[in-house]
Amino acid sequence: MKSRMIVRSLTTAEGTLVAMDDGLLAWKPKNGRPQRIRLEAIPTVLLVVRGPMDTIDTAIIGNARGEVLVFTLPRLEMISKYELKGGCIRALSLIDQGSLNLLAGTQNGSVWSLDDRKSERQEVLFTISGPVSSLHLEHGMVHVRSGWIHHMHAWDGSHISEDDTAKDYSRGGHKRLDRSYALGSVQLA
Repeated sequence: MKSRMIVRSLTTAEGTLVAMDDGLLAWKPKNGRPQRIRLEAIPTVLLVVRGPMDTIDTAIIGNARGEVLVFTLPRLEMISKYELKGGCIRALSLIDQGSLNLLAGTQNGSVWSLDDRKSERQEVLFTISGPVSSLHLEHGMVHVRSGWIHHMHAWDGSHISEDDTAKDYSRGGHKRLDRSYALGSVQLA
């Protein structure tokens, strides 16, 4: 018999959202009754959103199948589903407070805009060379990380910059190695 393992969890002042390796999704509010549902694929990203009453009322789940699912809280009723063609969902970010306009990043490096208000509900903004580790929108620019690489793109998808943030660390590693092992100073007895 296999026991469940937590693969993702998100804790807020209002409750905890937990995703298990068998697809189980559980919302455990501080006040109220816990809710559980089973998803068809393993959840990979969890995001919750505050509603107009300043309470958390929406959960957004990315999964290993490349889907983004939107649920109401506390009842866990699905209100929207996006099927992206870019591999596993690796990152989610809210674009506008007060709406469910989202950015989603995938394993294959594509960054998507998701918006139910548009006729084209989902569209690829741009693609980077590696998997998306994290993303956010700041001053109209999309910041995407893929490992140590920091990509910046304009909202229209045009490339602004790419920076390897690990380049400064590689020299330091060699210096530490040189200091740690001073050759010739060890005497054998």
